[in-house]
Amino acid sequence: MIFTLDVGSGTQDFLLFKPGENVRNMPKAVLPSPTRIVATKIRRTEGDIFLKGYTMGGGENKRAVKEKIAEGRKVYATEKAALSFADSLDDVKAMGVTVTEQAENLSPEVIETKDVDLPLFSSLLSAIGEEMPEKLIIAVQDHGFSPDESNRVFRFRKFRERLEDEPFLHAFLFSHDEIPECYNRMLSVVECIQDYGKAEGLDFEINVIDTVFAAISGAMMDAKEFPALVINFGNGHTVGAIVDRDGEIFALFEHHTGIIRREGREWTEKLIGRFVRGELTNEEVLQSGGHGAITLKAVDVKDFVATGPNASLSDFREANPAGDVMVVGNLGMISLYARKYGEY
Repeated sequence: MIFTLDVGSGTQDFLLFKPGENVRNMPKAVLPSPTRIVATKIRRTEGDIFLKGYTMGGGENKRAVKEKIAEGRKVYATEKAALSFADSLDDVKAMGVTVTEQAENLSPEVIETKDVDLPLFSSLLSAIGEEMPEKLIIAVQDHGFSPDESNRVFRFRKFRERLEDEPFLHAFLFSHDEIPECYNRMLSVVECIQDYGKAEGLDFEINVIDTVFAAISGAMMDAKEFPALVINFGNGHTVGAIVDRDGEIFALFEHHTGIIRREGREWTEKLIGRFVRGELTNEEVLQSGGHGAITLKAVDVKDFVATGPNASLSDFREANPAGDVMVVGNLGMISLYARKYGEY
């Protein structure tokens, strides 16, 4: 069995993969994302707050922190927790957060920060007669630690470097000892899981991947012909990839869904059209507020598939390879695990 968890900004999607079973019958759950859970706890706290734990995704929890500070409450955070909000601790302090490793003596409400709540899922699995598997695959969106450079530029530059070295989707699936040092959120996920394992006497095999590549891998399962254009319209990012049947990536672009929504369908269709024809430049995407674009090889695209919570932003067929659009990313993780390790 493999425990898979796709951590997004809106939801965290869990699938317990059991080889040989019907995917529709496998245990699964769609829960609020960790950042929303932490944000809810922050907003419900009436006094001061101390955030401690691990570096996790920002977004809603960062907004909740700003709200508390605006109300006159004090917010403390350990360095690891503070890096959830910005790569520069000076920027976090500028928000009004006091960065400290010890704040309990000030009697704030302690809230733990983490992307993966294994005690929660362990209890859930135990309640339904299942055990926590030794193999885990976790998807999170990691911009990379870049305190001195735009994370838009940094994130896509790292994508480009990896694509030029090994242009396959499975190259973005990292075992715990393969994670590049710049991916502090992925490393924090591994640290969180390993700390839980030590406390429980468990030894986990951990793989991590960026959410966009998990989604593309899962959605391409529904492509009828290749090469195919697969686009993940996420809540924060929209990522498109032209891929072959074996997961080779011919081209990749990443933009922000909010900008795509604001600019409208006609603008988006032109952007996608230029990408498919190999005309979309990295500079063009950057100047319009996105992350970047790269074309390694111009090919004739034969199918178009979309996935993600905002898939309706295009007229493409929505991927649904197993009768549940919420586990597309989870299935993508399993597919890449199989390609990388030759299992399942």
